[in-house]
Amino acid sequence: MNAANSPIRAVSVTTYGRLHLGFFDLSGQVQRRFGSVGVAIDAYQTALTISRQSQQSDIDPWAVNILQQHLKSVAADNQDDQLDLNIHQAIPRHSGLGSGTQMALAIGTGVNTLLNQPIYSANIAAIHHRGGRSGIGIATFDHGGLVVDGGRGPETIVPPLLARHAFPAEWHFLLIVDQSRDGLHGNGEKTAFKALPPQTPAATKDIQHQLLMQGLPALAERDFQAFSAFVGALQRYNADYFAPAQGGPYASQSVANILNGFKQQGFHGVGQTSWGPTGFVLLPSKEEAMQIQAALLQRYATDPHLSFIVTAAINNPARIEAKI
Repeated sequence: MNAANSPIRAVSVTTYGRLHLGFFDLSGQVQRRFGSVGVAIDAYQTALTISRQSQQSDIDPWAVNILQQHLKSVAADNQDDQLDLNIHQAIPRHSGLGSGTQMALAIGTGVNTLLNQPIYSANIAAIHHRGGRSGIGIATFDHGGLVVDGGRGPETIVPPLLARHAFPAEWHFLLIVDQSRDGLHGNGEKTAFKALPPQTPAATKDIQHQLLMQGLPALAERDFQAFSAFVGALQRYNADYFAPAQGGPYASQSVANILNGFKQQGFHGVGQTSWGPTGFVLLPSKEEAMQIQAALLQRYATDPHLSFIVTAAINNPARIEAKI
């Protein structure tokens, strides 16, 4: 099957960034590992269109490689010479926002839709070696909202979705972005996971209990304080584990200083997404988030590397639009 046999002329895909709130099993157990919690956010998007025509403009070689790899996987011989990939916007790379998974899923979904191929996000992710540890980016692509994946077992292709819940619209995150550095990624990330000592079984059982008996119930009941406390506990569990690889609880010292200030003021839902360097604080309303954002923008006006972004969660899946 190829584009010539399909009535679809173009496919547009829009997907969203995500916050990786943390793993809940870093004990190194061989039966099942990792398991993670994440939430889709509306501040960052990857939006692209794939159409039936030759490439019209230069694009990032990284995205070209994803496109070519995917075309090979669906046996679409020479289709890369007949498809135009137009990237309208992209989630920043190496910032802890899930850029790689979302680009791979967006391109793969667009190609499969155009070529009338089955669309299974887990299969597309596996083709591009996504979901090796965390499945939350795949789950947020499919569902939006807050998601929990089941980690990896011996036969796992991508971590399975265990729970999904709509995130309260009134709760907002304030992101603290350090544009002067990248979070750990690629071979550096793989090396770190091999070298880091495991978390203790006691700490692991405790955070898993908090997930089931505090975090998810608090979300269902819209209990902001209890959910924020769980996020803080999950972040501490992860920070203790990752600190040796990133020089402390957070990858960026500038972000760390601001997050520590939030903690001193009594905020609980404070942390770093994935390997960072992006940090966040969970706040009960958009109004409060914007007030704090304004104060930080004024305080750090002379620092060109720091930015502060207010974002809500997004409870919708990726948007896929086919044009005939």
